[in-house]
Amino acid sequence: MDSAVEKLVRLVIEEPTSKGSKAERVALWDSLSSEQRQQTTESRVFIRFANTTQLMADPFIHDNERPPRPDIRASIDGHDCYFELGEILDEQLAKNINRTLKTGMASGCALSQIVPLMKMLKQKCEKKYEIDDTPMDLLLYYWRQGPYQPVVDDYLFTNRRNIEESLRNSQFDKIWIYNWDLGKVLWQIEAKKKA
Repeated sequence: MDSAVEKLVRLVIEEPTSKGSKAERVALWDSLSSEQRQQTTESRVFIRFANTTQLMADPFIHDNERPPRPDIRASIDGHDCYFELGEILDEQLAKNINRTLKTGMASGCALSQIVPLMKMLKQKCEKKYEIDDTPMDLLLYYWRQGPYQPVVDDYLFTNRRNIEESLRNSQFDKIWIYNWDLGKVLWQIEAKKKA
């Protein structure tokens, strides 16, 4: 992890309510490049996910990668593993909220629970990554927009075969769907390799 990224991630995770660290966090965030900000977000998500799942003893020990490699490289039980991350987010709603904040004029729309999930699954499963023979998991997460879990669960249940097929045709070994707010894995599926 980049030293500035690691410093900010540690401040946010280890001292989230400290008044003295808030000003430091803001100053550090403002000093980061857009790439470092993206890495900070990815690291925060990965560390919280890894702590939730207890995949590794110290999730702070990981590397942020650059395309065409997946986002995160970590060591799990002494073996390298990649994680590609993707936020499940209704982009149209986010754009409309941003427009409202900028102009002061209401510009809403319905929140889609399924379209962002379908789009992210398709986009990530069709993408090609440089991973050699290293295992790779897909970590999709809800952060800025939480899921309405009954709708998402129903979609995942009724479309399981299609998702399994997409997973088999991808480079991923497993798909995780994670809820940041709850600190909870909502769903996971492992690839059934072709015989």
